[in-house]
Amino acid sequence: MASANDLIGSIHALKRRPAPDAALLLLQRVAAQVRPVMHKRGWRVGVLREFFPRTPNLLGLNVNRGAEIRIRLRSPHNDGELLAYPDLVGTMLHELAHIERGPHDAAFYALLDTLKAETELLMAQGYAGDGFFSRGQRVGQGCSHNAPRHALQAQLTPPQMAARALERRLRDERWWGAADLIVISDSEPDSDGVVVVIDD
Repeated sequence: MASANDLIGSIHALKRRPAPDAALLLLQRVAAQVRPVMHKRGWRVGVLREFFPRTPNLLGLNVNRGAEIRIRLRSPHNDGELLAYPDLVGTMLHELAHIERGPHDAAFYALLDTLKAETELLMAQGYAGDGFFSRGQRVGQGCSHNAPRHALQAQLTPPQMAARALERRLRDERWWGAADLIVISDSEPDSDGVVVVIDD
């Protein structure tokens, strides 16, 4: 499966467990969430994979300093119940810290605290990843084409409004058949360029 994080080669969920599509989406969300801390440190992960170990308290595993990271997504007592997203992000950060520091010592926990603080700040600011996982914005928000029609027409000069009406009528004529239109244009050099449309 393609990754939601270009610093992770591929992402895989367990296909023989309940709701594999939901599990994959959850892994992709976690991957997208941690991308900034990975990018900042130049970390890469070959494969991010769901696993369901027999040991109930085993939540994650880092194989060969990031060649593969395995994350438990499901409750050890009910494989149909997915674990909470913040807990999964915490597990992923823990496993990422093992890229730089193997043993669970003071240096490891200092790094993990830094990773958690950076990620929590990003989450508090609304960051949830890039692309599909981003918060996004409504297209056209605050642009003039988002304004009511009467507000746009108020910005037009009378000749522009007449030209727009003519264009609309000609467009309608193509769909609804010819109308009796007479177009009179004053093309004198000193004119305002006013276009007058007269309906018979």
